[in-house]
Amino acid sequence: RTGHCVDKYDDSGSHHICIDLSSLTNGDDDGGGNFCQVTGQSDWCSSEMPCHEDRNEYCPVQNWCVCQWAFASYIQKAGGCDEIQDIVCESVNLEALKSYARKNGESKYRDALSCVTERCGVKKSVYSSAYGVEMVV
Repeated sequence: RTGHCVDKYDDSGSHHICIDLSSLTNGDDDGGGNFCQVTGQSDWCSSEMPCHEDRNEYCPVQNWCVCQWAFASYIQKAGGCDEIQDIVCESVNLEALKSYARKNGESKYRDALSCVTERCGVKKSVYSSAYGVEMVV
């Protein structure tokens, strides 16, 4: 792991969106929009894994690259962008935005694109036609 959501051949799940799993939504101490709870996955979000600094130690999972398609469903199931955990903007992979832009005709992906671009201050020119992405309206 590099701390960034990289696009490699070994990432068949398109793990391009980084979220801070330690962040809580709306000040809830019960996990609020916890990614694992909302998407119905087993609770790996609250688990511990080898630390970056010392692989012999275990640390709580914090910043994690999640599947861009699961992230779009997460926003929808959580009740919107304001109900999800924090996005780690500097670690999001541009490939996710380009993919969302290509599927912009579907509200789930349009909402995901809007969420990431608004929260992270990404301009349309970063992911649109300059990179060969045709926007669907």
